[in-house]
Amino acid sequence: MKKTTLCLLALITISLTGCFSNQQLEKSAQMVGDWKLKGGVEIPSITKHRPSLNIESNMKVSGFTGCNLFKGKVEPIGDFSLPFVTRKMCLPELVKQENNMLNVLRSATSIEVINNSLIVDAGDKFLVFEKTNAS
Repeated sequence: MKKTTLCLLALITISLTGCFSNQQLEKSAQMVGDWKLKGGVEIPSITKHRPSLNIESNMKVSGFTGCNLFKGKVEPIGDFSLPFVTRKMCLPELVKQENNMLNVLRSATSIEVINNSLIVDAGDKFLVFEKTNAS
């Protein structure tokens, strides 16, 4: 009886793990692509190149803040690790824009794709990106 119960519990655990993994893979696949910033925290439009984000299939992320470039990694749950950010001299407005954007990315609590929009939520602040390469 104990062996049967143990086997049943093991099978349930394995099948639940498989469902969770498939959901994470599906969510990751939706995030892959090129994204342009559409709105969110205060982002002045003083540059002809909008801030952007690129997410690769291996979850590596790179982007442009309006002045500087960044690289790192993102988890489907919303954790951004951005160890590399260039440090060019920027106009004060661009520095504010960059700080707002990077702060939201670094403190993100969730990331979701809804109708070709990538929403990065950091609780009290958020960013909305629009997909630039429909797949």
